[in-house]
Amino acid sequence: MITMIDELFDRQYQAGRAQLNAGLDRLLASIGGELGKSLAAVHRFEWSAPWANAKKTGKNGARLA
Repeated sequence: MITMIDELFDRQYQAGRAQLNAGLDRLLASIGGELGKSLAAVHRFEWSAPWANAKKTGKNGARLA
């Protein structure tokens, strides 16, 4: 009788752990996805700055190095 109770407890425990691990996996994947999106936006903002492509010219319109 005791072993049957232990087996039932173990099955429920293992099922609960599997659900917990699946939930944590989804949570971390969601956080990672959102973090990746925000870092991509910061990267675009940093490397697409309007002043980065500005051509420098002198007083007479000649292009400077």
